[in-house]
Amino acid sequence: MNASEFYELVQSSEEPVLVEFSVMTGCFRCNDMRPQVQQLRDDLRGRVEIVRMDYHSNQTLAASLDATVCPSYVLFSHGQPLWTQNYPSSGGLLSSKASQQLTDNSQSPSENRSE
Repeated sequence: MNASEFYELVQSSEEPVLVEFSVMTGCFRCNDMRPQVQQLRDDLRGRVEIVRMDYHSNQTLAASLDATVCPSYVLFSHGQPLWTQNYPSSGGLLSSKASQQLTDNSQSPSENRSE
């Protein structure tokens, strides 16, 4: 995914978008996280979109989001970054943080409707 596709996706997505800034080869940390992110993708399918961006090609964008090391993860909702998690991380931590955000988002509309 390139930067223009990234901006289009995070602005237009109905569901939260978790962006993984990583590299495909040569990074033991990225290699360590790859199966965990795949499991997370399976677990959150239909609730969170997970996309990967090349860290080296998008360092300026990553840095602007406080993604300072590869891999780093940034969750967006309605075009806005909600949180950034730099390595060290785990699939469980990312899942917990994303699930909490989904819970927070699902409570907000119902609270607004009851007022």
